[in-house]
Amino acid sequence: VLMINKVQSLRNSIVLKFSSFQDEDGTSLNSSILAALRKMQDGYFGGARIQTGKLSEFLTTSCCTHLSFMDPGPEGKLYSEDYDDNYNELEPGDWMNGHSSTSNDVHMYLPTKIFQASRPSLNLLDSPHCPREDQVPSVRVEIHLPRDQSGEVDFKALILQLKETSSLQEQADILYMLYTMKGPDWDTGLYDEGSATVRELLTELYGKVGEIRHWGLIRYISGILRKKVEALDEACTDLLSHQKHLTVGLPPEPREKTISAPLPYEVLTQLIDEASEGDMSISILTQEIMVYLAMYMRTQPGLFAEMFRLRIGLIIQVMATELAHSLRCSAEEATDGLMNLSPSAMKNLLHHILSGKEFGVERSVRPTDSNVSPAISIHEIGAVGATKTERTGIMQLKSEIKQSPGTSVTPSSGSFPRGQQTSKDNRQGQWQRRRRLDGALNRVPIGFYQKVWKVLQKCHGLSVEGFVLPSSTTREMTPGEIKFSVHVESVLNRVPQPEYRQLLVEAILVLTMMADIEIHSIGSIIAVEKIVHIANDLFLQEQKTLGADDTMLAKDPASGICTLLYDSAPSGRFGTMTYLSKAAATYVQEFLPHSICAMQ
Repeated sequence: VLMINKVQSLRNSIVLKFSSFQDEDGTSLNSSILAALRKMQDGYFGGARIQTGKLSEFLTTSCCTHLSFMDPGPEGKLYSEDYDDNYNELEPGDWMNGHSSTSNDVHMYLPTKIFQASRPSLNLLDSPHCPREDQVPSVRVEIHLPRDQSGEVDFKALILQLKETSSLQEQADILYMLYTMKGPDWDTGLYDEGSATVRELLTELYGKVGEIRHWGLIRYISGILRKKVEALDEACTDLLSHQKHLTVGLPPEPREKTISAPLPYEVLTQLIDEASEGDMSISILTQEIMVYLAMYMRTQPGLFAEMFRLRIGLIIQVMATELAHSLRCSAEEATDGLMNLSPSAMKNLLHHILSGKEFGVERSVRPTDSNVSPAISIHEIGAVGATKTERTGIMQLKSEIKQSPGTSVTPSSGSFPRGQQTSKDNRQGQWQRRRRLDGALNRVPIGFYQKVWKVLQKCHGLSVEGFVLPSSTTREMTPGEIKFSVHVESVLNRVPQPEYRQLLVEAILVLTMMADIEIHSIGSIIAVEKIVHIANDLFLQEQKTLGADDTMLAKDPASGICTLLYDSAPSGRFGTMTYLSKAAATYVQEFLPHSICAMQ
């Protein structure tokens, strides 16, 4: 077996299986072929990495699966020849020859005013309030449907609009409404001869959007038709077997639902549908992301280090945020772009999110075919994270906290070399992005949970936004126990904003450094969010003395934290750890020896 793997571009591996080394006439292979095989054994061929070995050896670290809702037809296309025959029979003016909405239609699947409110626009970057229990899609649909004189839904007018519309997205939306109100087997009477049920029209439209590779509508219609993702329950079980809990839907609970045990396929899809609040596109995308996560869990488990809960809803939201940041577009356009990513591009984007590497996004428009959404390519730029000097700065901060009594517990302005006072990479938004990614992925520093266990031994508990992690937990669980890590995570996950969550993690990290000091107690129940807000006040006060105006010091309305603090490197003169250590010392100073708490 010969496997060609394009690692840098994250393309799928190409596996060539050799079962015979003879030509068809029984003679030996051509010498040029043998020479090429010998060259491949060196490890590279034509710039591609080559691995040779037995097929059984490759299977142990491979993931073999497929997305059944994107099954190819007989010729390798995303639609069967039956669909192609149907298209050829249609006249140019028939309803299936329409075009999708233009890029100006920011409401992804409801471009017309009539249906604009029939289902909520997909804006993954917002944090909408939890809907009322009586708010179901069918209720919202009826409000804006055409009605006859008696006030009943005028289905004839709806079918007429279906026949006349030139937008594939409008066709899908109308069929979705008919599917919801009339059922999949209702005959629309669209064609003069033969039946035209809602299911048949959706299947026909599915073939059309498959032909032009309109991935957003492929996912949307797949969700309506309840197309089965064969490997979904297996993917869920694989992730759980690696001691990872899963959540689907956006926080907070009860909208975000936790999966901690294997579930049958039907129960799993129903749970995902509930968490997606009836949005078919989000539901099918959640299933798709779950399959990709299982692939990476099997082939690259190192991507999930120090992650015990995979929050798929937040991961999808961060993916949309990253596209909005890279493309410099609106939330609606970013969501549209995410939904229209090809499966390979979606998988690549997920890999970049998990790895923490910075990536670039390019959008190219194909003017020759207005049905095809703008293609988005994703490529790696470089790694993002703490530089060597920044990591050194954090270690210096830890050593200063452990210093002998009589000196300050926090670093003075001269504690760090001048080169460490700002991030080496001064690109705006870098550290806010880093915190957003880590917060969405629940990624914490190595050994974080064991350090939290030590902190709980020196206080009565840690409080995060009103939710308390009691010190009694240390008597019930051991430091390295998975159950304890999940328990700590469940408290941190009460915070819906990923950036804010990571600042809380950094504040707890400062407390773990203080817990290493030889003192009996560092407080009763420590309100971690108060430490963060004290640090924020110190940061604002110092920035104002340096001449910063209110525009520069804008606050995040959800958390009240200055956005500049979110975007500050951990170490350095104006680093978050500097202010958090001062704030922590101020908060717990009554429990520390006076000489240790002296502030410079």
